[in-house]
Amino acid sequence: MPRRLLSTAQLFVMALTLALSGHPLADEPAWESRVLKVVVTRTDGSRELGSAVSIAGARMVTNCHVLRDASRIEVEQAGARRQAWPDQRDAYRDLCFLNVPGYQADPAPMIDLGQTRVGLNVKAVGYSGGALAVSEGRVIGLHTCECDGGKVIQTSAPFDRGASGGGLFDQEGRLVGILSFKSTSGGNFHFVLPVGWLRHMADHPIDAVGDGSTFWEKPGTESGYFLAACDLAANKRWRPLSRLASEWRTQEPNNPEAWMAIGRASLGLQKTDQAIHAFQRVLMLDSTHSEAQWALQQLEIERGQSLPESGV
Repeated sequence: MPRRLLSTAQLFVMALTLALSGHPLADEPAWESRVLKVVVTRTDGSRELGSAVSIAGARMVTNCHVLRDASRIEVEQAGARRQAWPDQRDAYRDLCFLNVPGYQADPAPMIDLGQTRVGLNVKAVGYSGGALAVSEGRVIGLHTCECDGGKVIQTSAPFDRGASGGGLFDQEGRLVGILSFKSTSGGNFHFVLPVGWLRHMADHPIDAVGDGSTFWEKPGTESGYFLAACDLAANKRWRPLSRLASEWRTQEPNNPEAWMAIGRASLGLQKTDQAIHAFQRVLMLDSTHSEAQWALQQLEIERGQSLPESGV
C-alpha cells in the first residue's frame, strides 16, 4: 500500500477512535458546522446537491451515489464553498470520504456500538431540496444486510432529495448513521447507514471498493429482505410480497418489520383478518410502532367496531 494511503487511513482510525470515545453533547449543536451542503458538478455539466457529515479535521463522509460521475466536488458552509477531494470509498456500502483542504473540525461524537435500538429518538439533518432541514422521529427498524459492521437503520424521521449523506443524530447529538435512501412510494421507508460501517472501513483501510451500484439499488434477498419487501410494496405486487414476507418471518420471527410486510401484503390481497393479526403482532414486538397503530385504527374505522384482541 502506498505510504500516503497508509498515513491517511491511520489518521482516520485515530479520528474515529476519538469520536467514538468523546463525550456526548449536552446542548443541541450548531447543525451547520456538523452537516455541510455538497455541490457536485457532473461530467455532463449538470449539478447535484447532497450533504456530508464532518468527521474530524478535514475529513467528511457522504454517500457515493451523491458523487457519481463528478468532475468537481464542493462543500458549502454559510455560503462559502471549498473544493473537496474524494478519498477512501466503498461504493457497495455507499460510503465515500472527502478531504477538504483548509477545513478543520473537532471529532464528531458518535453513538457507542450496540446502543442503536428500535425506539431511539433521533433527528435527521441534511439539505433536503438544498436547504438545511432538521426532522425528528425514531428508529423503527434495524435490518440485516450482508455488509459487516451493523444493521441498516430505518427511521420515521423524514428526509428528501439533497439530504443523502447527511446525519442521523440521537438526542445527545451523537452521530447514529448516514442518511442514504428512501422509498419512492412514501411512508416510513427512510434508511440510514450505521456508524459501525464507518468503523469497519477504518479497521480495513483500502483505497476503494467498487465503482458500480450500491447494495440498495438492486433490491433482493441477498441484500436484505427489507429492501426486496420495500420494492414489492412500492409496486403493489402483493402476492410476491406475501411469499417474501412469510420467508422473512421464518428467518427473523421477532422482527416487527417482517410482520409489517405480512400485514401490508394481506391488506393488498384483501385478507383483512390476516392483516389485523400481523399488525397486532407488530405491536407486541414494538408497542410504539406508529404505522401498525395507524393501520389498526383505519381498520377499526372501516369495520365500525373494535377489533378483536390479539390471540398471538
